[in-house]
Amino acid sequence: MEKLKGINLIGILVDKTRDHDFSGVIINQYDDRRIEFDSCMSMLNELDTIYDDWGFPEASSKTRSFTMHRSDLTNEGEAVEKKKLTHIAAETKPRDISEERGQVATFLLLTEMRQHSSWQGMVLHVEGDKRSRFDSVLDLLFLMDEALG
Repeated sequence: MEKLKGINLIGILVDKTRDHDFSGVIINQYDDRRIEFDSCMSMLNELDTIYDDWGFPEASSKTRSFTMHRSDLTNEGEAVEKKKLTHIAAETKPRDISEERGQVATFLLLTEMRQHSSWQGMVLHVEGDKRSRFDSVLDLLFLMDEALG
């Protein structure tokens, strides 16, 4: 059985599919949260938020904003420094997410870079025991759609 390992390993547990779209939950190895998503677009938004919170993989481009979000400020109005993934990994023993399964399919995602406003990395379709490289978000979605049949 193929395995993926990495500091930013993410599990995508697909529970339902409909018309080339899917829903399920996102898990990671550093906390027990199960982040629900109801479409591939919401999955991508949730993943982007996780990567931004972790600061890894670092995005090569930033979303412009002229205001600070309230969640990024302390009570005194100072900016809050988010904990970077390297600190989280050093402080927390990662849990094994490779045994978790979605009702329809399970993917393990290792995003190596976020460059050119897209992602590059590896995805493993667990049930199909197939590892694939992707060079864009579109590639990733095509690979997942192909595996979901």
